[in-house]
Amino acid sequence: MQLIPSSHFIKEDTVRFTFIGDIMQHTKQLESAYIGGNKKDDLSYCYKEYFKYLTPLFKNSDIIGANIETTFAPGIFTGYPSFSSPFTLLRDAADAGINLFLAANNHSADKGANGIQGSINYYNKLNLKYVGIYKDSVDKAKNHPLIINKNNISISILNYTYGTNGINVPKPYIVNLINKDDILKDIKKSRLKGADVIIATLHWGVEYNIKESKEQKELESFLKENGVNIIIGSHPHVPQPVTIYKLAPTKIKGITAYSLGNAISNMTAQNTRIGLMISFSVIKSRPKDIRISDPEIRYIWTARPSDTKKGFTIIDIENYLNGIYESDNISGKDLIKQYYNKFKNSAVK
Repeated sequence: MQLIPSSHFIKEDTVRFTFIGDIMQHTKQLESAYIGGNKKDDLSYCYKEYFKYLTPLFKNSDIIGANIETTFAPGIFTGYPSFSSPFTLLRDAADAGINLFLAANNHSADKGANGIQGSINYYNKLNLKYVGIYKDSVDKAKNHPLIINKNNISISILNYTYGTNGINVPKPYIVNLINKDDILKDIKKSRLKGADVIIATLHWGVEYNIKESKEQKELESFLKENGVNIIIGSHPHVPQPVTIYKLAPTKIKGITAYSLGNAISNMTAQNTRIGLMISFSVIKSRPKDIRISDPEIRYIWTARPSDTKKGFTIIDIENYLNGIYESDNISGKDLIKQYYNKFKNSAVK
């Protein structure tokens, strides 16, 4: 028997990512989550139904990220247009497996200083990773870019929004805005901190448009040219295409998901109940060589109380259509199938 020298074996380390889109919190969702008691008390609301069908799909991922499009200010909870939610939304999302919260979006300043500070307080209280909002410049200098070290791989997470709905961010608080000079500095800082991979999460694009805009494509080119490997988009509230860039048939250079759409909301506009969940792996070989796996894309759907006879929840469409949730008697199959057939062949280009 011929022995193979140990040098012939290449050790590989892997980090698995999953991202879902916008977690919204409209008034109907607040009403549905209410379980009794003082309506100003966070513990009077429960969101465990939201994520229960996704938790099994999160099991193989190390980092599960979501755009959290609300604030967590103390006091009266409100839906659109000025969002503020019970911290139990964060608690139950984290219990389900979500461990990275993208906090820079157009609603970050809805409740002013109370909303930003309250959100930061709860992220820290629950020991959750978040990115995009900061209590001051010292906090940002310390914590942005967010560097996650996992399985011998270093990942930089960047998070920016196009704006905050015309609301001035109260000083000294900071919400990361899309600014090319700032982004360049953050990319350089990421590399200096030893990042193997840079993931930029952007709140951008045109609401309800299922195609990426000219501005999105221009900014995507800028990010790619300057070393960003993966781009995850939010804000349009509808799915937009995922572009995979390959150096060779089996070697992926980068991924851009222009918009994952909504994860959960009470929106009624066309295409806002269907969203994308994207999963991929970053693989590091020794000597240092970084690869990205082919992304797995699944379609998800916001099921409402009228469908579940309970509360709002997110279902995986393929599992639903294959009868996995049949015993739960979730209605709306014809509508779900209609949207699934509309989008399933257009996700990747």
